[in-house]
Amino acid sequence: MSSSVPAENSTSQYIDRPFNIRPLCFWAFFVGLTAAVCIGSGGDPLWIGIYFAFLIGMFVALQFLKCRDKVIQFFGVSRLNFIVTISLCLVVALSFALTTLVYTSQKSFAGYNDLSGVVERYNLSADGGGWFVLSNAKFGADSVSGNVWVYIGSANGTTLESIKSTYRVQVNTQLRRAPAEDFYINNRIKYTANIKTEAVAAIAPDKSLRSVILRYSQDFLRLHMDQSNADLMFAMLFGDRSTLDGDLSSSFSLTGLAHILTVSGLHVGIMVGLLMALLKLCRVGRRQQIPIIVAFLFIYCFLCAFRYPILRASIMFLVFAIRRLFLKSNDLLSSASFAGIIILVLFPYSLVSLSFQASFACVICIALFMLPFSNFFKKTIKSKWLGDALAMYCVATLAFLPFLIKYFGFVSLVGVITNVLFLPFVILAFQVSVFALVTWFAFPLLYLVNLGLKTIITATQWLASLPFSHVTISGGGYWFLLYFVGLILTTRFIFLHPRYKYSAAAILILIYALSVIL
Repeated sequence: MSSSVPAENSTSQYIDRPFNIRPLCFWAFFVGLTAAVCIGSGGDPLWIGIYFAFLIGMFVALQFLKCRDKVIQFFGVSRLNFIVTISLCLVVALSFALTTLVYTSQKSFAGYNDLSGVVERYNLSADGGGWFVLSNAKFGADSVSGNVWVYIGSANGTTLESIKSTYRVQVNTQLRRAPAEDFYINNRIKYTANIKTEAVAAIAPDKSLRSVILRYSQDFLRLHMDQSNADLMFAMLFGDRSTLDGDLSSSFSLTGLAHILTVSGLHVGIMVGLLMALLKLCRVGRRQQIPIIVAFLFIYCFLCAFRYPILRASIMFLVFAIRRLFLKSNDLLSSASFAGIIILVLFPYSLVSLSFQASFACVICIALFMLPFSNFFKKTIKSKWLGDALAMYCVATLAFLPFLIKYFGFVSLVGVITNVLFLPFVILAFQVSVFALVTWFAFPLLYLVNLGLKTIITATQWLASLPFSHVTISGGGYWFLLYFVGLILTTRFIFLHPRYKYSAAAILILIYALSVIL
């Protein structure tokens, strides 16, 4: 008896109606609509309330339609997925509204008074201008919630060379509430102030545990390494680039190595990898490792001032680790989506930050393109290590390209050289430096790190000076969303005939390219 069900080895490779695209469009539409309403309204509770009413009204109205199941099935999703999507949008919108209310209802401080706090990071110019960020601040006798961004006006060329991170300063100024904008919210800046250089009345080392540890780390690195190399390693370890030379930072950006200076998933992965290797040597079970890793990540986030990039990286890593340990399979896209939901609920405005967009774009591109790129290089290159390194660089380039154009205005042409040649040593130097800081008797290893970093700095500065090291290009705006939709259409997960999906992908990427050029 013949069966009407096609065999698994059927020659038909595609389906007539690509139902798999409909859930993607459904989720993207509602989540994108939520983001557009919340960000476009600046998190205004009134507009978010109207959006709440719209979603709830649509959901309630759908329950009275006789064809509700057909409407839901049209999107290619189940009723459960429909409810989950609407609920997720409501929770994210509520988080946007609450965050905005917190910022708009901050306490006001009147008049001039002494503002004191611990310097988290700073950027001072030669003429005495610049800025610094204070945490644990007090305005007179009152505690100040959040961070304070202090702008310094130049005053007769007077400089503040003695100001340092982890030092407590005192200035006489006025405090203003920071507006509820994504830049201030993502940096936890709730107040701003303006001063002249002569307004700084006191500078002294802060004696809190975190400040003492950071100063010890920086002094220890400078004791056994050249100052420029020590500052570079300190920036890689804790994400504080205040003391890093501006030309050196620019050289790393132009040569595609800027990502090592921002504490993110790479740094968290290295640190946790070291810890897991140590726990494995101590015969600690995989599931028993989770509470230790959580405690370790909390300490590392504490030392990095709980900046959002490392919080995001830590949450993503924990989601991946827990799924890997407690579930039989670990789907990267599902783990990334779950981590993204948690992050957006906790820090909704991170959606418009570069670190959030770039990190999730990178994870998604790895999930979609790492396998085909890796298989391609395995066929063309005999070296597995080099093939995997090139595959990872190509995938990372696909992910970061529109962000480099939008936020930095250039594209590095030597990044493949610097990342393939230097990144392995940078990772090794990172591990050695952590080991030397924790076990101080291993300091002789830092002299080897010093020599390697000196070579890397010289090479990156030379490469950055070459006229063909990078291409200056900017623009595109949020048209880069079309770029990523085009990339997704080319993957094996979209069951369309190549003639249709590649044509659609080419059109979308062409539109993005025209938005950059024009």
